[in-house]
Amino acid sequence: MSVIVGQAGEHLAAAVLFQMGVQCAVCPTPGMDLVAFDDARVWRIEVKTTSKIYPSDKFCYAFNTSRGNSKKKRLNATTCDVLALCALPVRRVIFRNIKTITGKVTRLSSKKFIEGCELESWKAATT
Repeated sequence: MSVIVGQAGEHLAAAVLFQMGVQCAVCPTPGMDLVAFDDARVWRIEVKTTSKIYPSDKFCYAFNTSRGNSKKKRLNATTCDVLALCALPVRRVIFRNIKTITGKVTRLSSKKFIEGCELESWKAATT
């Protein structure tokens, strides 16, 4: 089931980028899931997806921003440039520059996933 959730997030993020006029390709490889082309720059994007909200955590979405089985390591700029954090229940994506990710789990309030969050967060993540 988690593979299906992940694939849904990859395609949601790609669709959002296309809607914003950003060319991209789904290419799931270790460390990145999408490649986007914005002007002369290539962006490696890792997609993290959640299919549920955590009401016990003040209505937040939680995203695993680490890699590995037993000893998890935080994602970093060696494999990707941007994270696409996909909330499937509302079909919205927030983009974050990998340099802003400080923990192994990233929690975002469900109130951040609003109309326009994709374009605003893409601009912030890629400037």
